[in-house]
Amino acid sequence: MTWPEWSVQRDDKGSPMVLINVKALFANGSDHSRWRAACHRGLATLLVVWMGGIALNASVLYAKTELPSLAILPFIAKEHAERGLARRMRFAVGQKMSRDGHFHRLQDHNVNMMINALQIPWTNPVSSRNVKKVIAALAVDQAVMGYLGHRRLTLELFMHGQLLRTVSGQIPPNSTSPRLAVEKLLTRLDHITFHHVSEQQVNLTNPVYQRLFKIRPNLVPDADFRAAAQSGGVARNWSVFLRKQDYHPRLLSRMQAVALGADHVAIVPQAFADGGGKPHRRGYCLMMRMGLGVAQSNGLAAESTWIPVKQGQRYRVSVTYRGNGPKVRVFVKGFAYWPDEFSRPGNLASQRREIYRAQLLPVMTHRNWCTTEMDFEPKSVKSLAQKYPVKWVRIDLFVYLNKGHALFRDVTLKNITPRK
Repeated sequence: MTWPEWSVQRDDKGSPMVLINVKALFANGSDHSRWRAACHRGLATLLVVWMGGIALNASVLYAKTELPSLAILPFIAKEHAERGLARRMRFAVGQKMSRDGHFHRLQDHNVNMMINALQIPWTNPVSSRNVKKVIAALAVDQAVMGYLGHRRLTLELFMHGQLLRTVSGQIPPNSTSPRLAVEKLLTRLDHITFHHVSEQQVNLTNPVYQRLFKIRPNLVPDADFRAAAQSGGVARNWSVFLRKQDYHPRLLSRMQAVALGADHVAIVPQAFADGGGKPHRRGYCLMMRMGLGVAQSNGLAAESTWIPVKQGQRYRVSVTYRGNGPKVRVFVKGFAYWPDEFSRPGNLASQRREIYRAQLLPVMTHRNWCTTEMDFEPKSVKSLAQKYPVKWVRIDLFVYLNKGHALFRDVTLKNITPRK
C-alpha cells in the first residue's frame, strides 16, 4: 500500500494540526478503481493520524504534569474459552495500578483503537516486536502486557518500551475471587504490598488499644471536613480523582448540594446528609455523587492528604459513611520516599511511591450511618523494608458499580502503639 504524504504541525494555539498531501492520492490517475483505492488510503491515513493525535495530545499532557503515563494492553488468551477471563484480568490489573492518582492511564478504548489503526492482529501468538511497536505508538512511559493460558497469568512490565520484569501466577477457579492472586502478582511486578481484608480487623478485646484509641490525637487533617468553611470554601486536605481530573472538593450549601451533578465530589452540610424533618448533627461531611458510566468503569475516589506514619507501628483507622446505591470501599495506602526519573526537584509528592495498600472490611448494608475500622501496621516488602520504609499514608474513599451518592464523616487515624 502506498501512503500519502502527511505531517503534523501546530496551529497558532499550539494544537496539533495534520497536513495531508491530497494531490498525492491521485498521482497515478483518476479511474474508478484508483479513486476507491485512494479513498481507502486516505481513510486509513486519517485513522492512523487520529490515533497519533491521541498519543500526541497524551504526551503533551504528560509533559505538562510530569507524571508517568501508563497503558494496559489487551491480555492474550491462549484458549478461546478464557477470553472473558483475560478481559477481567486486564480490568483488575488496570484498576489496581492506576487508581492511586500517580499515573495518567491511557483509556483501554484508545489502546484498542491504536492496535486496530496499526493493523496488528492481536491474537495468540503476538510477537514481542508487535507489542513494542504498539507501546512506541502510544508514547507511554510504562505499559503492562498479559498472557493467560490454563488459568496461569503472566504479566510483563515495560519501561520506556523495554521489558523490565516478568511475573507469573495461577488464577483460582471462578468460585474463588481472583483478587488475592492479582495482588500477589502486582507485589512482585511493581513492589506493592497489599494488606488483605479479614473478618476480625480490630482487636476490641485489648483494653490497652481501646484506651489509646480514645485518648490519642487524630492524625487526619480535616477529619470532619470543617476546614472548607474556614478557608475560602475549599477542602485542601482532600483530593478527588476521576480519570485525569484531580481537584480539591468545594463547600456547597444545602440547595447547591441538591443540584450537584453526577460524577462530582463536594463538602456538604450535615443537615443535607441527614435529610429534612428530623434532628441532625451540626457540621459537614463529604459527598460523592456518581453516574452509571463512571460507576461501571473507573469509579470515583477521594483521598486524604499525606499523613506521616512510622513503619512497624500499630495504627487504627475508622470511617463513618452511608449511601444509596454505590458500593463503598475504604483503603489505606502507604508510600515510601523513592525518587525516580519522573521526580521533580523540590516536589515531594513526585518523589513518593505507593508500596503498601490495605482495605477495610466493607459494611454490607449502609443506607444508614455505619462505621468500619481496622488495625494495621504499614510496612513494605521485606527486601525493601530497610531502604524504602513506609513514611506516609493516605486514606482512600472509593465508590463504584452502582450510581447514586455516598456520604462520609468522622475519618480517624490514630497511633495505638503502646509506649515502651
